[in-house]
Amino acid sequence: MLSEPPAGALRIRDLGPLEVERAGTPVGLGGTRLAAALSLLLVNAGQHVGVDSLSDAMWGAQSPARSPSTLDSHIWRLRKALEPQRERGRPSSVLRHDHGGYRLVPDTVSVDSARFTAAADETRELLATGRAADACRCAERALGLWRGRPYAGFADKPWAVATVARLTEVRDQLRELQADALLRAGSPERALLALGPGLADTPLRERLWALRMLAQHRLGRAEESLRSYTEVRTVLLDELGLEPGPELRELHGRILAEDPALVGPAPAAVADGPPAGPAPAPTAGERPVEGASGEVHLPHRTSALVGREQDLAELVREVPRTGLTTLVGAAGCGKTRLAVEVARTLADRFPGGVWFVDLTATRDAGSVLSAVMSALASGPADTARPGEALRGFLRDRRALLVLDNCEQVLDPVAGLVDDWFRGPSRLSVLATSREPLEVDGERVHPVGPLAVPTDLDDASTSPAVALLLDRLASAGADREDLGLLTAAVRIATAVDGVPLALELAAGRARAFTLEEIAHQVTADPSQLARIGRGSDHHRTVRAAIEQSYAALPPDEAAVHRSVSALPGPFSVAAADAVHRGSEADGDLEETGNLVARLVHHSLLVPVGPARPGGPSLFTQLTTIRGHAGHAAAAEADRLRRSRDSWVIGLVRDKPPLGHVTESAWFDALDDDLPALRATLQHLLMEAPSAEGVWLAGRLGSFWYFRSKSVEGRFWAERALEHEHLADPLSAALVRLTLAHLLSSAALRDLADPHIGTALASLDASGHATTRTVVESLTLLTHSLAIAGGVERAREVAERVRTVADTGDEPELHLFAEICAAHLVSGDGLTTDEDLAALHRRALDLGNVYVALLAAGTAVIAAIRDGDPARGLAWSDRMVAHRLTLGNTDGPVAFELRGLVTAMSGRPREAVRLFSAARTQALRNGLRWPAAEPTASVLAEVTRSLEPAEAERLRAAGATLTLADVLPGPRAAEAAPA
Repeated sequence: MLSEPPAGALRIRDLGPLEVERAGTPVGLGGTRLAAALSLLLVNAGQHVGVDSLSDAMWGAQSPARSPSTLDSHIWRLRKALEPQRERGRPSSVLRHDHGGYRLVPDTVSVDSARFTAAADETRELLATGRAADACRCAERALGLWRGRPYAGFADKPWAVATVARLTEVRDQLRELQADALLRAGSPERALLALGPGLADTPLRERLWALRMLAQHRLGRAEESLRSYTEVRTVLLDELGLEPGPELRELHGRILAEDPALVGPAPAAVADGPPAGPAPAPTAGERPVEGASGEVHLPHRTSALVGREQDLAELVREVPRTGLTTLVGAAGCGKTRLAVEVARTLADRFPGGVWFVDLTATRDAGSVLSAVMSALASGPADTARPGEALRGFLRDRRALLVLDNCEQVLDPVAGLVDDWFRGPSRLSVLATSREPLEVDGERVHPVGPLAVPTDLDDASTSPAVALLLDRLASAGADREDLGLLTAAVRIATAVDGVPLALELAAGRARAFTLEEIAHQVTADPSQLARIGRGSDHHRTVRAAIEQSYAALPPDEAAVHRSVSALPGPFSVAAADAVHRGSEADGDLEETGNLVARLVHHSLLVPVGPARPGGPSLFTQLTTIRGHAGHAAAAEADRLRRSRDSWVIGLVRDKPPLGHVTESAWFDALDDDLPALRATLQHLLMEAPSAEGVWLAGRLGSFWYFRSKSVEGRFWAERALEHEHLADPLSAALVRLTLAHLLSSAALRDLADPHIGTALASLDASGHATTRTVVESLTLLTHSLAIAGGVERAREVAERVRTVADTGDEPELHLFAEICAAHLVSGDGLTTDEDLAALHRRALDLGNVYVALLAAGTAVIAAIRDGDPARGLAWSDRMVAHRLTLGNTDGPVAFELRGLVTAMSGRPREAVRLFSAARTQALRNGLRWPAAEPTASVLAEVTRSLEPAEAERLRAAGATLTLADVLPGPRAAEAAPA
């Protein structure tokens, strides 16, 4: 019988938060590192624990290398806490040095987990020998040792997981033994009370439900007992899609039949007598193997499979030809539903039977084997070698096994499947998992979210919308409602087309309007939970993802949480910044490995590079990001700061305007555009700050050259709302940026006040001569000149000239000359020779932007002079320079080329080019047309064509890019080094 430790003994309470006592007095360990070391030693009590393992437990596997003396000093402190009276120089009796490590001597200390396990064995023995009353007392005292999750704080460490799982299982078994003992001792009322906590914690343990039904029956509550059966059946169907097992079914039948053998004993008569109650039903493993030709054992599904027609057809074709096919995808993507439908469709092609095996509750090789045997409703005759017997049972059958939810038992399942296919076999296995089994011959079939519509026009063909509409109709939604389709598109898009989220969202239609559901899932799709009954074992989106997250090692779990601060596709560089902190030394290779592992676990989706030669990008599904955000709640502020600091650093690295390296800077911003937008959102709207205004003031060229003028205007306007927070230079740069973008959109009247305010502020603050300001003024002069604001453009250009004349920087003189060329070219005062010289000097100095402007001005001059050949040559250079700067859009370049082409007598090509110019200008909020002759020339070339042909050319032109106009070799020729 469980007894208390001897007086004065050292006692360690490890069934909950770690506590140490001596003679009933708490002993402080002095920090989490010593607690971690002691926990590791306890998990391996009596066994050697190496110094590397101890160091990893105390400081983490990624910590800097520690010297042996550092570890020894900590172990000395631990020994001091455990044995304060030990004489100096005398060996420790509790914690011994052991050949490059240490060993905890179990006999010298009373450890609660050891006493707990021994008490469970004793309870089982007492019960088996008919001493029910003693078994009750032993179980009750043992359960009193349980204070919570063992080794709390370290329970999820890789070295503790198995021990924690074992002790939790011992706890669950003890609860069953206690209730069984109470029933045998004639105390059904106490048994019923004792069963409550166990059923709350482990509602899928059928033995607990059987004991509850028996206790209720013996208390004369037959109706409650039958209701309990209905309740457990509902739970098992909802969570597992399975009917109750044989023990519950048999007990249910006996209760209905009022079997007199179920009557319990009187307490006094059987306190120490033989066990009472029904004999346990034989388990699946005790029944002989029976032939099952043509049997189909699959979960019942009432809802239609929607949106997976292509997957279904491919799998129906391939599964019979393949030994192992694994459906791999993120939580909630519908792998189980698809697997069941594939198996049902193929049933007549597997005369040996079709079986569904749910591995959700399995945790090791033994439980996996048991689950398979239970699902087959058969067991091997050779119980000493069940694996071999099962292989023999399956070897000659043309059968299909569906192994569902393999992710938490990958190694045991892989070993079992590999064993089945070691020799010739007619068996086919269809597995579902969040990562591949990695068995030879495995065929992996990815199962991703259903496709969402890119716009409302595609809604009718979107599988995600089709699934949602089907489930909404089942929930009573009116398909004739005009707002139904729009709301369905919003919901489907908000949840990234994840089927589980769509199903759960549809289930809310009886309680909420579609607009409310759309708002809910947009805010956080991971919060979706099942309302009422359902056959899917995932009751919430977040819980479905938690299973994958809980199995991650700490470093992968940290990246999963960290990238929740990156709402959208991101690069490994961005992931590294938020994971390690922008100020830390990055390790892109290690972070890349962690990202790849999360892809392997279906917690990240690879989306590929955004551009040729660009870095691979990754994203979290919105449901997964919602889970990660909740998991990272305590560190959310730090992650946002890391992201924002990294983005600010990226922007701070901006090259000088027009340098070839500016294209790479544009690319870097585009690669992680969602992170840039999230930082602007945070620093200008959620928590307005000087950093946000600074950022908006340095992004003007990016927004302009990467065709994001409308977005740039939005952020610049937000920044102006908080310009009082920023330094004068940043505030002025925001106004100049906004004025440039407004002028480019032919909104010169709106731009003018910002120009005046910015120039006055720069004069007052002494920042008017900085290089950054000159670059902004050069951009502004160009847009003002095109918009017809000659006077204001002249004023701005004069400022550029003044700054250039006060220094000897060649590029500033280039800026001044190109500004002057904008203003005089319309009057014929700039010759082609002057522009050619300016163009050549710009290229010699490596400033492609000035070369681009010189080429554009030369095209305008050629058009004015009626020289299309010269205009086309300069147009080639203009397009080539834009491509060098990484631009594929260029409405002005297209428009000028259209004019030159029309002059050359090629109306068809001109219509295409004008269509490209118009499409890109309107898409980017820019002025159309920008050149005065365009309207009349466009009308003329259009009239020269048949209406149908003109329409066809306009449609073709709407998709053109500059790379289509000037392919690589010609672009290289047009832009001399």
